[in-house]
Amino acid sequence: MTRPDIDFVQSGINYTFKNLQLLEQAFTRKSYSSEHPEAQNNEVLEFYGDEILDFFVTKQLYERFSKIVNKELVSEKTEGELTKLKSILVSKDSLARCMYNFGFSEFLYLGKSDEENDVRKSASVNEDLFEAIIGAVAVDCNWDYPQLEKVCKTMLQMETVNNYLTVLVKEKSHALGYGEPGYHPMYWQIENGKDIEPHNFFNNGYLGVHEYCTSKNPKTGLHEYWVDIGGNKFKGSGDGTFQAKLDADKKAYHFLCQEEIKRNFQNLDFSNPASTLHELIQKKVIMEVRYEFTEYHDENGNPIWNCKAFLEGYGQFSAENISKKQVKQDVSLKLLRFITDTVIEKSDKWEIPHLYFGMCRFWSDEEKSKNDAEFEKAFPNWGQE
Repeated sequence: MTRPDIDFVQSGINYTFKNLQLLEQAFTRKSYSSEHPEAQNNEVLEFYGDEILDFFVTKQLYERFSKIVNKELVSEKTEGELTKLKSILVSKDSLARCMYNFGFSEFLYLGKSDEENDVRKSASVNEDLFEAIIGAVAVDCNWDYPQLEKVCKTMLQMETVNNYLTVLVKEKSHALGYGEPGYHPMYWQIENGKDIEPHNFFNNGYLGVHEYCTSKNPKTGLHEYWVDIGGNKFKGSGDGTFQAKLDADKKAYHFLCQEEIKRNFQNLDFSNPASTLHELIQKKVIMEVRYEFTEYHDENGNPIWNCKAFLEGYGQFSAENISKKQVKQDVSLKLLRFITDTVIEKSDKWEIPHLYFGMCRFWSDEEKSKNDAEFEKAFPNWGQE
């Protein structure tokens, strides 16, 4: 690894190594160490990283969904729900996707067999690399958990609770008869692959995407991701691919919740919004709403209650009132109105990826026709025997 490569990796994971050899070891495959006996491979680091990641995700789930009530543990989710969520967060595909987003597999030390098989695109290899990097950080920082927690959060590129939206969207989509959601990351071809900064690399073999494609829209400077729910299309955008997918998932989730309410509830009671929200929770239309109350006093010494309501997939809402009972109703009404009345942004047009000379780009119909015409002119017998 060159010094710029090392600096890029350290910047990406939000950690600076005291022992840079550990970082290089994390990128060293067994195939390379077999050909270079002086080099240690990353397999033991991978083992440590796997255990740390399990602990980190489990702790995040505990902090988000559990609390002590009357000296006993109470959880918002069942064991089965927690197991499902944990399996998604640490799945091979999830960890590999994070490495694809970072582009770290470009720096792997590979033996000849791995080079021939082009393992940099392998989900298993990228999963191993993710875990090995965490293991290397653990050894370098002498198992300092706050440091490990920071690195895990950075590398996963997510708030634990938000990634559960993908599960919710899939479950609701099937329950409402829309079938399996379609997920479509967006790509744009650029003129010169050297113009892509390393953190924009996004290797995704099944679309034929290589270094001349980026998931960032050149017009907006934002990454884009689309979700298709039975022909209803939702575009998400953000500073990274994960953020773009999360934005699209939120829109799809809001749409599905509104559809479920329209089909199963004739008239919602807005006069008692807290009770109505509870009914939606009981019928599993929305997740559990979490309320937090804070009391303070105004300049005249009068008590004021602030209430925050947190709902998975929707975020935070707040209200203030002199009555603790009424402030809960006030914030519940804000949330209920948002759930039912917000206009969900959809798109009637869907951009389809076209492969052209081995590259991938999203073209308009006009551009596609022009390019197809030029291709047919240059290669009139293409595809004919």
